[in-house]
Amino acid sequence: MTLPHLPNLPKLPEPSRKAPLHLVWDWNGTVLNDFEIILRSTNDSFGDHGVPPITADQYRTQIKMPIRAFYTDILGHAPTDEEWEAMDATFHDYYVAYERQARLSDGLPDLFRAWAGRGHSQSLLSMYHDDKLVPAVAHHGIAHHFALVQGTKQPRPARKAEHLADHLRRLRVDPATVVLIGDSPDDAAAAYSVGARVVLYAGGFAATSSLVATGAPIADTLAAAVAMIEELAAEG
Repeated sequence: MTLPHLPNLPKLPEPSRKAPLHLVWDWNGTVLNDFEIILRSTNDSFGDHGVPPITADQYRTQIKMPIRAFYTDILGHAPTDEEWEAMDATFHDYYVAYERQARLSDGLPDLFRAWAGRGHSQSLLSMYHDDKLVPAVAHHGIAHHFALVQGTKQPRPARKAEHLADHLRRLRVDPATVVLIGDSPDDAAAAYSVGARVVLYAGGFAATSSLVATGAPIADTLAAAVAMIEELAAEG
């Protein structure tokens, strides 16, 4: 039996093995360049409670999560529930008064647009109170770049790990396709806990030495951090 002649059809492209990545951005110290405001709010709060001020270097080398443990180190004793609640409330009162003075970190929002333009998705996750975070993000005109903007609600989680797990469940994304970009060891621990990847930004709150100890890749700028993540995307 003679088969009919078939025309030369164009060769179909090979299916792409490069899955889109989902980038989870941290807010304070990463997207928002607010270290000086955080430090000022901390010291103003300390002053109201008879605690000596700390320097930027002291803050960066001693900051840890949960924040209450950081206060324990500064005070030299574990704060009582009453002390902690009073100091935490005072800090947030000062921060809210100052936060509109903060600006987005260098490279933003251009990096958001570039990331989306390459076919990837992104969201924003913060340990900041949700009712304060959402309007702050809207104030900077960047909410539309994110599939989800999520802060914390009461009772607040002590660490970011459980918060990130909830965030990814809401987004319905595979943690294997997720990269978190943040500025603290707690960000790295959160990513590792859910099976996601992480790149840490050295321009935020934590000392570089504490970032190195996590074993995560570190970038001096957000542009460099995104470039590292794009390499992960290229690897598939």
